[in-house]
Amino acid sequence: MAATALTVVELGRGGVSVDETLTAATVTVGESFVNDGKTFFYVVNGAGAPINFTVTPVQTIDGQAIAAKVVVVAATGDGDGLDTQLIGPYTKTFEQTDGTIVGICSSVTTVTIGAFRLP
Repeated sequence: MAATALTVVELGRGGVSVDETLTAATVTVGESFVNDGKTFFYVVNGAGAPINFTVTPVQTIDGQAIAAKVVVVAATGDGDGLDTQLIGPYTKTFEQTDGTIVGICSSVTTVTIGAFRLP
């Protein structure tokens, strides 16, 4: 099953309403966007426990697998603001064979996610 494609929101001087563009994270298949080197994930953890957000590249360098990038998104109300994370942008190294970047949350209960592009 393919990852859920996120609608990418272009950032601009006029501002954007972040909360209105977020969607509930999906179980096991994750979320994706077409990589352009300027787009990143915005992950909000509303749960009482931290989660891992993982981007696993399928490409290799000199025949060696590239390590997954794992970001810990803290539990809600952690006091340091780490329950909300901007993750990315990504180089082509992290792309899937179809040119997308796929991020998967270790838990999706009360987790929301979006994709934003720098101008």
